[in-house]
Order: sequence, then C-alpha cells, then structure tokens
Amino acid sequence: MRINRPEAKAWQLDRCDVCGDKVHRGELVRTQVEWLYPAHENYFSNSRYDGTFWVCDATDAESVSYGNRCDRARIRVGDDNTLSVVDGVQTWEGNGTFRCTSIPIANWVDTNNVIFSCQVGPYERNSSPEMTVVLGDCDSDGNNKTAKKTFTIAGAQKLWFSWTGAEADAGEGCYYIQVTNSGKWWIDELQLETDPSRSTPGTYVETSGTVASATAEAQAISTRKVCRDCFEVVLSKSEQFGKTSEPPVADPVETHNQEF
Repeated sequence: MRINRPEAKAWQLDRCDVCGDKVHRGELVRTQVEWLYPAHENYFSNSRYDGTFWVCDATDAESVSYGNRCDRARIRVGDDNTLSVVDGVQTWEGNGTFRCTSIPIANWVDTNNVIFSCQVGPYERNSSPEMTVVLGDCDSDGNNKTAKKTFTIAGAQKLWFSWTGAEADAGEGCYYIQVTNSGKWWIDELQLETDPSRSTPGTYVETSGTVASATAEAQAISTRKVCRDCFEVVLSKSEQFGKTSEPPVADPVETHNQEF
C-alpha cells in the first residue's frame, strides 16, 4: 500500500488533482485539460446556506465543519494559537429545521419527477453522531409541513426524495430538512432537479445567486494542478499527434514549464 507522507517543511500542502496525493504546493504545476461537462440542473439559486434563501431555527454552533468536501477545507492558526476551519460548512447545534424561504419553481411539468437532495452530516467531533433527518415540503413561512421521507444516519450522507410534477404543484412549494440529534450538524449541497426518466439525484452543481441548467453534455477546457508523477508531456507542434512525416523541430517542452 502506498503511504503518502511528504517531508516535513514549513510549506503549505495541497493535493494533486489526478492522484490525490498530498505534496508541497510549490511542487505542483497547472496544466490545461479537456473534459466533458455533464448535463446538470439546480433550481435552487443557492446550493449552500446563505441566511436569506435558506434559514435555520437551530442554534448556531459557532463551529465550522469540514463537510462533504473536506479537501476544500483548510486549518488556520490564529495569532493566539487557536485553530479555525476555512472554507468549511456552517454548523448548527441541537434540534432544528433548515428550510428555503421562497418557492424555486411555481409550476412543474406534470410528466416529470421532481428530485430534492442534500448532503447532511454530524460535526466531525460529535461524541454521538446519530441523527434523525426528515425531508419534506412546506410553505415559505415554514408552516404546513408535509414530511416526505425520514432517515436515521450516523455519518455524512446524501439524502433525497422525489415526487411527480403534479404532486409538487399541489404542494406548498418550499422544502425543509428537520434534524433531531444530541450534538452538532451541517447541511450542504442542496439541489432541486426535474427529470421524466429518473427519480434519483443527478450530477451535483453548485449555485450562488442564480439557478443552473444544462440539458446536454458539453466539452470544456479547464486547468488542473498536478504533481511530478501525473504531468503529461507537452510535445512540440510537429509531434502533437505522437508521429509526424517531418523531423522534430524541438524536444518536448520541459516537464515543469507547463504552466499556462
């Protein structure tokens, strides 16, 4: 089994986007990569807690959880040597209801399924991580709740329920998550989709201020940070397809001159 233990230096660590190993940030380079952007949609204008579209009546735990994407979170050491989590997830304490305050879509296509999903989990330092989570439908004031599905979990998990467009039209239009537990908890990656052929969540897409929707796959070019073991040799123009009818005009670009 491969053990990844970088040499201890006063440098910040980061992960390679390909192999996932931790390396010193100064040893990573950015390379261009073509990738396929999948079809996706999210009719929630905010996929994370924002205090306006999403509200919660539980007690603010004054803690930050790592959440579902813990690699994105970072530990910060303050001037007084206290530790805090940067880029984590808002955390709550005790029982409470997490809900949206406005109706995302007024009318659905009756033949489609409407799928509500989210990531829910206990704070990583809870001594009792067990939770009961209810997903359901409510009005914009948080009244007239209708429970749709109940879960008992003891760790971070993706939860969802689906109903038909006709059922969604007949409902109150807003969504809620009710948590019963004895510790702290978080909710993230909220998503609302519609699809006539499935009743399970599709590709998650993060939103911040506006909804997202793409009905078909699309090619895109982006960048990724890679370590020395995962770089791809960038060839000179005459070698771009691996073979050529003319002699090479240059050697491959040096390994760590790949930043664009």
